[in-house]
Formats: sequence, C-alpha cells, structure tokens
Amino acid sequence: MKKLEDMPKNNPFKVPEGYFDRLPGIIQARVAEKSDVMEAKPYFWYALQYALPVIVLAIVAVIYLVPSTPQSVDSMLASVSTEELVAYLEQSEITTEELLENMDLNTENVEAIESELYFSLDELENLNEIELDNL
Repeated sequence: MKKLEDMPKNNPFKVPEGYFDRLPGIIQARVAEKSDVMEAKPYFWYALQYALPVIVLAIVAVIYLVPSTPQSVDSMLASVSTEELVAYLEQSEITTEELLENMDLNTENVEAIESELYFSLDELENLNEIELDNL
C-alpha cells in the first residue's frame, strides 16, 4: 500500500494563458448585463404579495368560524315529524298537566286544537256507525 508521502506532488490542472488577466473584465460584463435586465417592481406588487394570503385566510376564517343565522323555533319544530315528537313525549316523564302549564296558547291555537279534536271525534262516530250497520 502506498503512503501519501510517496505519491508525486504535481498539479494535474492547467489554466489557459491570460485567463486571470481577462477574468475581471468577464465578471464586470456579466454583472452589467444582469443589472440592465432587472426591473424595479412597484411597491403595490410587494404589498399584494404579502397581503393576498392574509386576505384569503381572513375570508376562509369568516366563512367557517362565523355561525350561521339561527333557525327559529317554529322552523326547527316543523322539521321534526309528529311521530318523533309523540315518541319523545311518551318516553319522557312529562305529564299532560306539566305540558299544558308550560304552553302559551292563544285563541288561534286553541281553535285549531279544538277543530282537530272535533274532527277526530266525528270520524270516530262515523266509523262506529259504519261498523254497527255492517253487523
């Protein structure tokens, strides 16, 4: 195995003649070319470059973080079926008296309930008459 001290110490690279004499001129020419090509950007583009992502993030945050307009109680109750309401009331331990105490009924509501009740009673009487006639 050869040792480092035994290897010859010659330079395998050669530099073209006059290269270092011409090097400063070549560098200056390249720098001059680049400075002519570069244009100054207006401040508006720099401001837009940094402001646009902030504006987009703010819009996205407003869309997702601001709560939507709340629904009214009537519209929420209208979306629930009558069967689901009846099932809920049957499962809960609320009595009819407690339910009536907490209700605010106006005359229109009372009339609607009465008409529905009387309509149901009329249907029941008609069914009884039909069944009796068939016997």
